[in-house]
Amino acid sequence: MAQNGKSVVGTGGELLMHQLVAQGVEYAFANTGSAEAGFFDAFLTVPGVQPILLLNESLVLSAADGYARAARKPSFVNVHLAAGTRQGSGQLYNAHFDGTPMVVTAAMRDNGSFGDHNTLGVSSGFAQMNAVQDVTKKRWEIRDARGIPMATRRAFNEALTMPSGPVYMAFSGEALDAEGVEGVIEPGQALETALHPDAGTLARMHDALLYADNPLLVVGPDIQNAGAQQEILDLVDNYALPVAVNFFDYGSFPRAHPNFLGMVDFVEREPYDVVCCVGFRPNTRANPTDDRFSGAFKIGMGHDPSMLGGSFNFDLGLWSNVKTSLAALNALWNPADANLQHLAKRRTDLAAKGEARLAKQTDDALKHSSDNPIHPNFLGNRMAEVLAPNTTMVSENFNAADHLMPFGFAKDDWRLVRTYGGSLGYGVGGAVGAQLASPDRPVVLSIGDGSVMYSSSGFWSMARYGLPVLTVVWNNMQYQTVRTNFARWGGTMKEENRYPETYLGDPAIDFVLLAKAQGIEGQHVHSPDELDDALKRAREVQAAGEPYLLDVHITNVGAGADQSWYKEFRLQS
Repeated sequence: MAQNGKSVVGTGGELLMHQLVAQGVEYAFANTGSAEAGFFDAFLTVPGVQPILLLNESLVLSAADGYARAARKPSFVNVHLAAGTRQGSGQLYNAHFDGTPMVVTAAMRDNGSFGDHNTLGVSSGFAQMNAVQDVTKKRWEIRDARGIPMATRRAFNEALTMPSGPVYMAFSGEALDAEGVEGVIEPGQALETALHPDAGTLARMHDALLYADNPLLVVGPDIQNAGAQQEILDLVDNYALPVAVNFFDYGSFPRAHPNFLGMVDFVEREPYDVVCCVGFRPNTRANPTDDRFSGAFKIGMGHDPSMLGGSFNFDLGLWSNVKTSLAALNALWNPADANLQHLAKRRTDLAAKGEARLAKQTDDALKHSSDNPIHPNFLGNRMAEVLAPNTTMVSENFNAADHLMPFGFAKDDWRLVRTYGGSLGYGVGGAVGAQLASPDRPVVLSIGDGSVMYSSSGFWSMARYGLPVLTVVWNNMQYQTVRTNFARWGGTMKEENRYPETYLGDPAIDFVLLAKAQGIEGQHVHSPDELDDALKRAREVQAAGEPYLLDVHITNVGAGADQSWYKEFRLQS
């Protein structure tokens, strides 16, 4: 027997449940199915894990992802057979893209011994693993019930170990149903990563940053994943570094910091001499511009080696826990160097530019205070001002106003939870998971009207479990991101200002009624003079422990904003 293990006897499902309890799993995110009966029966015999029911597999996966991001711990998922696995694959894609630690399980049925036609299973000659092989870190089939604890432990080891990510386990129904099985229960854990980077590598990084004339720091989600907020702030302040973030990643660095520049794709393309990427996950644009920062001395540090040189090359690359590596790099800092002329000048310039940037953002938002329908920048400004401090915001918005929210690392600053994989349907489930992970923090779901319709049955789970999520629907009756991308593409669509199948009116969707049908109250907000009162009311309801929804009718912005065309058709004319 293992030193810290304990022996238990039960069904295969009970052994799995014992393993989850030992692992410290609080919630099992699930959509039920009869093939997993052996697992669900164990909720009645092995206490310690709370099932969270969501009404389709996509929601199950996004809720588990939101929980893992907000809790900074692995989540556990059960979906139904091969068909359910495929139904959740869009959100599994998001988790894999972002490296979310998650153990995803399902039952599997025999697909050949007695017949070839298998309801909800894979066809004979194929494996259930095939459906997830490109969106999971590792996969297992478990057919012997005695191996359930050991395989589950290994799954948690793999999900947690850097680079983290979702893993997948398929249990045969016979293994889950087996009785009188003995197993040894011991939790899995991440492999420890090296704590002391090479001194020569650190010294070269230090010298490059110290003597750079025009440096740039690009940060990514590894900062939050490692809890390296203070370390990255120290690095930025020591070396007077301007900071850019990746694709809508406003959670990796405080937006109000004077050195913050915005998203890396939109910073000025100056001839940087040193570029340092910490936890940055490059998103390919599928053309030669992926070879970024030509001419610069490039430094890379992060949790996933595939992101270190996955597109442009690094002159110095360090695969490590960014918290410990940043601490080691900061330890080389000599406070006397703060007086170096080029650092002092850059620090002063960044402070002035930062102040001007924040003032301009506020002015740009407030100049729309009378726009009707409500301008998205004005909505973002009022949310930032009126809603509760210390909020966790789950965002599924691309052309909204996340850049105006008070994200940061201080006590009352907001935290951001979002996926960067781009598969729609994340937000509602993600908010369910984030609220479960952070019961003492207000959670706001900021979501576009099109995105809601991918996952609206998640409101039912909010109501069932009393999750006081405040949902703000940015309702412009458009797939606005797609429309503006169509306009950028050009063609006849842009010439005629007609963008097929991006208009979501006729009929208009009533999100207040949609939520009310599932047990959540809410209200429409049509004009800017209603906005503050509605946000205050929503905050009060949330503070009282109830979910609430605001259906905020906003104006369209960008190319094609004035069009509501669609290719009309009715079956019966």
